[in-house]
Amino acid sequence: MAAIVLDGITKQFPDGTTAVRGLDLSIADGELMVLVGPSGCGKTTALRMVAGLEEVTGGTILIDGQPVNDTEPRDRDIAMVFQSYALYPHLSVYDNMAFSLKYRKTPKAEIRRRVEEAARILELEPLLARKPRQLSGGQRQRVAMGRAIVRQPRAFLMDEPLSNLDAKLRVQMRAEIARLQRSLGVTTIYVTHDQTEAMTLGNRVAVLQHGVLQQVAPPQELYKWPDNLFVASFIGSPAMNLLEATVERGDGGPQVCFGTHRLTVGEQAVREHPALEDYLGRKVILGIRPENLEDAALVPDATPGCVLDVQVELREELGSEVDVHCRLGVEPLHAVAAEKPDDPAAEEEIEPLSAAIVARMDPRTTLAESQTAKVHVDLSALHFFDPETGESLRDLPAG
Repeated sequence: MAAIVLDGITKQFPDGTTAVRGLDLSIADGELMVLVGPSGCGKTTALRMVAGLEEVTGGTILIDGQPVNDTEPRDRDIAMVFQSYALYPHLSVYDNMAFSLKYRKTPKAEIRRRVEEAARILELEPLLARKPRQLSGGQRQRVAMGRAIVRQPRAFLMDEPLSNLDAKLRVQMRAEIARLQRSLGVTTIYVTHDQTEAMTLGNRVAVLQHGVLQQVAPPQELYKWPDNLFVASFIGSPAMNLLEATVERGDGGPQVCFGTHRLTVGEQAVREHPALEDYLGRKVILGIRPENLEDAALVPDATPGCVLDVQVELREELGSEVDVHCRLGVEPLHAVAAEKPDDPAAEEEIEPLSAAIVARMDPRTTLAESQTAKVHVDLSALHFFDPETGESLRDLPAG
């Protein structure tokens, strides 16, 4: 087992592209750390630098306190699981799992013991004599994981290992990886672009954008207390609703106003955002999670200061809940300038639509498409961000 420290690591490619910028990250011994972010954010490049497959331009990588920048990949004692299974098609499951041990001239009895133990853990015992072409995608991925497990490395590095699986199998394998990592207690860095995967797997999650670390925290902390607009919009499904609003003083406390809408900020939100007082008369970005919006008809104590008038656009039935897409009749947060059609003779520009929000509602709601409706807002769960820096105005709880 090993602790891994990334101390200000940077990766710049020969063409001048900087994929990772001054990344500081400490992964504790036995921890499962997830690197998450959109395509091109630098997460895979960071993983490959830990593996030794990419040279570090700046900074230091330490494994168990020892710098490994100049250490060959084979000498770092880590095992990688890739997006592609990378199995040898002509070898059996047993021989695929045993390959690296044979290469290291491990005694045959020890190879058999390790392979059989890994096969038992991964429920591959009946498949040891099969070739990869005789296996399903999930079975192949388990073989790839078994090949990493038998090495008994100091750390696992996993690069989007579930991307090639269908949705149902991904859920199953996600739980399997989490259970396996916890039972083995091996330090693991897991790369994914799927925020649901990140939230369900990681002890902590590191969110990257453009090669820069945005926030690292346990999953629930990322969800409840995002540091900035990027993390707020990236973590959570459906994504947080973001609106440009003005802070004004009201009878019951601060109010946020956008278009004809006025919401009274709840006492809890005021306590958690003490800087809000400094924004009276100024713009802020208001964030509301879809699950903090409900059909006002289902909320007995709904009052005008916590209700939005909306136009229902779309209703998505999910069984245990309903996602309702609504229009607010205000300008969207990021109104992208409309492009002129390709036809040079056309002179009119396409008007941008008004801001939309998504509400995750109780399935009892009767709201229908094209209907005008009232939506209740949980005022205790509002988020506020500086419109210029994108930073949260929230004071994080102690500890």
